[in-house]
Amino acid sequence: MRPLDNRGGRLVGLSAFELELRGRISGRRAVAYADALVQAGERFVGEDGDAAAARALRARFGELGLEVVDREFTTLGYRDGHVELVLADGRRVDAIPPYFSPPTPSGGVEGELVFAGGGEEADYDGLDVDGRIAVIQEVGLGYSRFWLGTFVALAARRGARAVIVIHPLPWPYRMSLEAGNADLERRFLDERVPVVCVSGIDGGHLLHEIGAGRGRARLVVESELPQVTSWNVSGVLRGSELPDEHVLVLAHRDHGIQPGANDNGSGFGTMLEVAAALSAEQPRRSVEFLCTTAEEGTTPGVAAYIAARRAEGTLDQVRAAIDLDMFGVGGKLKLVELGLWPDAAPLRHSEWLMGWLEGIADELGYEVGRMTAPWGVAESGRFLEAGVPAVWFWKPDDFYYHSVHDSTDKLDGNSLKAVGDITAIGLWRLANAAELPAEA
Repeated sequence: MRPLDNRGGRLVGLSAFELELRGRISGRRAVAYADALVQAGERFVGEDGDAAAARALRARFGELGLEVVDREFTTLGYRDGHVELVLADGRRVDAIPPYFSPPTPSGGVEGELVFAGGGEEADYDGLDVDGRIAVIQEVGLGYSRFWLGTFVALAARRGARAVIVIHPLPWPYRMSLEAGNADLERRFLDERVPVVCVSGIDGGHLLHEIGAGRGRARLVVESELPQVTSWNVSGVLRGSELPDEHVLVLAHRDHGIQPGANDNGSGFGTMLEVAAALSAEQPRRSVEFLCTTAEEGTTPGVAAYIAARRAEGTLDQVRAAIDLDMFGVGGKLKLVELGLWPDAAPLRHSEWLMGWLEGIADELGYEVGRMTAPWGVAESGRFLEAGVPAVWFWKPDDFYYHSVHDSTDKLDGNSLKAVGDITAIGLWRLANAAELPAEA
């Protein structure tokens, strides 16, 4: 770790070029890029906003003189239409289905509400939910039921016709009907019924009605699960000496639900700002700016990118990957050190690469901590599984996560600036280092 030297405000260890590079990064512009992404509209993979964002990205990469590379793939999409939850007293409750929820039959599902605690196996002991609507509750103040697949399967096996999940915050959020599996082939369980999430406020009313013996509701979910086509779009700054070796920064452009400003306009905007800052330079290795889609869920989009690279015989040319995902709102800036999938061994990010970026943060005077992600690992995890060194910038405690309140006005441009500074200098040093470690 190099100390800061306050003489003249100069930072010891940073070259004159790196100081200039730092000056090229604007948090305000990064937020503007994020807002432009939000304006693209519905961006779940395969939707019009996803395609519009990809077109705009190709154009911007072209303006910067980067080589544009498209890798097309197909995957499962999700669209919901009319969603309605009406209680026996006539109260209409704001509800959001998780992505990949099946639709209700025509006319909806109507039935008695039965509270099933946290939705664990033991919660159903002595409980009759056959033909009824199971109501389960998030545990604590976190997102412990985000991967709904196993919880919905338990309810379905007991005969529940639908499931309602109570979120502790004053608004519902979008969850996933996947089981949280690290294995994409097993991302869905066979037992699935329609599901919605409601807020803690409405959930309290539901529980009151159940306790008073008036717990009955009608639920309508219109949804489609089509096969869709999309693209992982790269802008490549070719290296002068080792052009086939790539150091990579990635950010996904899709969202769980509109507007998706923090998740992941924050990463998208910061990546574009870094791309603009480096685009006129000539590093030894190539620098690749990768914009993925289909991150939401178990990340089939980046998995398709890695599979395509492997088929091309070029995966081993990716020497390091920096994942920019969701750091514009929340607590202190972190690197995710460890990720815990429900069905796989803990996945640890690359120690040498985390240390590389932490050292640069120290030189710049930024504070970057580490954390464990109990819900798994995002796109960086797919690179780690493939043997590519990877890290992930993230911020905890975004209460607007996956809700309609994840809007641009909540983004902290200073956080985007800090991540942009660290990432730009980190990429530059990685691209020009004499040697890079090979292990993930």
